[in-house]
Amino acid sequence: MDIGTTLILVVTALLGINHMVFRLPGWENRTALFWCVQFTNLTAVILLLTIGIPGFSGATHAINWVLGLLFVLHIVTNNGRLVAAKTGATEAADSALNEKRDQIKAALHRGNNTEE
Repeated sequence: MDIGTTLILVVTALLGINHMVFRLPGWENRTALFWCVQFTNLTAVILLLTIGIPGFSGATHAINWVLGLLFVLHIVTNNGRLVAAKTGATEAADSALNEKRDQIKAALHRGNNTEE
């Protein structure tokens, strides 16, 4: 297997890892794994746009840019998923806190009405 084919398989594996990470339960709590994937994506972008994948006849430049921009898209999408997951967790905690607060207020209000 030549170096071009090996690099294409590595790029394919990285794209698969990008999809696999977000299928794992509790991925938003595994920040080390998330940032490792993000760093790998950024490294892939830099390498694709500076060095590229050899072996494509005539279309090397365009293919490297398409693959590099695909990894940029994954970086942005992954960060958006993390923000949405963290915001959703915060909103769930806030709604639970507000529900508990409403229960306490209702109990206090019932207690005040019985004393009058």
